[in-house]
Amino acid sequence: MGKFFNVIIFSLCLLVAACSDNNNEPDEILPIHFGSSDYTVMFGVSHAIPFTDGGGEYVVEVGNQAVLGEVSIDAEAHEVIINPSKTGKSTLTITDVNADRMVTLNIAVEDFYLSFKIDEIEGTNTNWSFQLNGEIRFIRDEENTKPLKVVWHNHMSFREYVVDGHFDIDRSGTNIFTMQISLQPPKDEDAESFEYTMGGDGECMSLFERIFDLDWDGSVASSQFAIARNIKMILIDKSTGCRITCLLQP
Repeated sequence: MGKFFNVIIFSLCLLVAACSDNNNEPDEILPIHFGSSDYTVMFGVSHAIPFTDGGGEYVVEVGNQAVLGEVSIDAEAHEVIINPSKTGKSTLTITDVNADRMVTLNIAVEDFYLSFKIDEIEGTNTNWSFQLNGEIRFIRDEENTKPLKVVWHNHMSFREYVVDGHFDIDRSGTNIFTMQISLQPPKDEDAESFEYTMGGDGECMSLFERIFDLDWDGSVASSQFAIARNIKMILIDKSTGCRITCLLQP
């Protein structure tokens, strides 16, 4: 009987020792993982690209430093931080040292733009490119030539249409803002011009002044610069009185 109990005790000791050894084994390191291998970011704005897992120690290699500028990794927040220096394309290779894994991302840097969605059209609209739920992109390029793109979708043909153009904004002494828009029709026709009285939220004027260096006398720019919420812009056609309400997209 004593021998039987000794065998049981000995077996329990072996089991406890085995469990103890398993508990001492290091956790498996899952390699760094990104949701995509291709990303498009905007020039002049800091961007955070999230990732999951990873061993905590990383080596970063930038393919084109002139395009991507300063790149860093916040290991605790699981983010790659990019501060683009110019438009263009570059690879970004990240080596996960502890997981012994290498990942290469393809990064495209585009000109920064303010994106407004056309939310409501009231009255007779003579601007054929301004469609309900369409998008107006006011682009800030390196030369600040003030290009824009108007994008809308035909839900019947499932086609996307893009029209190029330019814009400018004047401010009168009586604090009236006027936006001039010149659009190039898609069939090599002469450019068409439209003129709108510009209104809406005060932050809207502040954004345009800051981003496009409009340098109006008596600045309307606020001390804080944020574009997170749906800022409203109203364009009233000077020839027809058509009222076009647009919302800034985050």
